[in-house]
Formats: sequence, C-alpha cells, structure tokens
Amino acid sequence: MLKFTKSVLLVLMMVPALAMAKGAKAPGEATIYQIAKDDGRFTVLVSLLEQTGLDVVLDGKGQYTVFAPTDAAFGDLIAALTIAGQDVNALLSDNDFVTDVLLYHVTGGRRFSNSVVNSFDPKAIEMLNGGIVISNPEATLTDTNVLTSDAGLLIDEGLVDLNAKNGVIHVIDAVLVP
Repeated sequence: MLKFTKSVLLVLMMVPALAMAKGAKAPGEATIYQIAKDDGRFTVLVSLLEQTGLDVVLDGKGQYTVFAPTDAAFGDLIAALTIAGQDVNALLSDNDFVTDVLLYHVTGGRRFSNSVVNSFDPKAIEMLNGGIVISNPEATLTDTNVLTSDAGLLIDEGLVDLNAKNGVIHVIDAVLVP
C-alpha cells in the first residue's frame, strides 16, 4: 500500500512538469492590469480601464484573455471617428459605451494564440459584452487578419501571448467596436 501511495504521489507531482513539457505555459508573475500598465504600449487602454473600474477586475483573481489594442490602435480609431464627424470626447466620457467596447476585448479563461488561431478548428469566442469574435480558419500564428469580429473588423499582425498571473494578453493593432 505504501509503495502504491508513493507511486501515485510521484505521478501527481510529475503531471505539472509533463504539461509544461507539452507546451503548456505557466502563469506569469504579474496580473493583466499590471503588465498593461508597465508595458508602455497600452496607456490609453489602461486609462480607460481605470476610468470604468475594469482595472480592478483585470488586477484580480479571475482568469481572462484580453485582446489589448495598442495606443496606436486607439489613435487610428480616434482619427477615423473624427473624420466621420463623431464627438470623440463625448464617446470617451460615456462610461457605458467605453465599458462595452472594453468588454468586447475580453473573454473568460486563458486562451493562448494556438487555441485562438487554429486552422483545423476555427473558434467562435464569446466576449464579455456578449459579442462574438471568430478566428480565421485560414490564418496561421504569423498571418495578418487573424480574427474578425461580428462587426466585421479585422485584427491584424497576428497574436502575441503575454502570460499573466490571471490570464493572457494578446497585443492587437486595431480597436474592436461592437
């Protein structure tokens, strides 16, 4: 009996090591919010997270995947909205609108790029605002146009996994607007 128990314990101790050997990624040390705040490419995103209170969620214990637009992506969106005659200041001060847009970039659980972009098994990913983002079945991890939202906007330049304690960040160069 003792020999059996030692064998079971040895196997249970090896499971995490075996998972790591098969390509599983260990959680990072910082939270999604901490990584975004410290990175330097996401100052607009961080500001909007703080404005809406979602910084607390992404600094917490839940597991999330965030498709994080860079500052350049927000700049492109602001330029496009301005050209279209939209009042950008009014939109950015509307917390309901901003929260909806931000939650359109977040899904529950840890989704690494190899599970998001899988040409053999395209995924429809439900975002926390209820919108759907669909992986492109023709894409590879280095292709452009990796995801398309139900609003038809493409996310370019592939996905980059930033592994956080409470999930995964994918750096994207477009802002999804539901």
